[in-house]
Amino acid sequence: MDVSRMRNVASYISHSSIPNVMVQFVLYDHNNLMYPHLMLFAMENIPPMREFSLDYGVADDDVA
Repeated sequence: MDVSRMRNVASYISHSSIPNVMVQFVLYDHNNLMYPHLMLFAMENIPPMREFSLDYGVADDDVA
């Protein structure tokens, strides 16, 4: 797959122990708790051209 043409927002997110975005479940355009939207929110001012970083929440001991 040529990622220069076909990619989604996940290709711009990396893992970090000091994240600059967080994921929040949000009910948007409906009230069905079974299907929340996952939305990213900035935890700080993110300058242009800086990639988003997210803490995946997996400890090194948990990785098999």
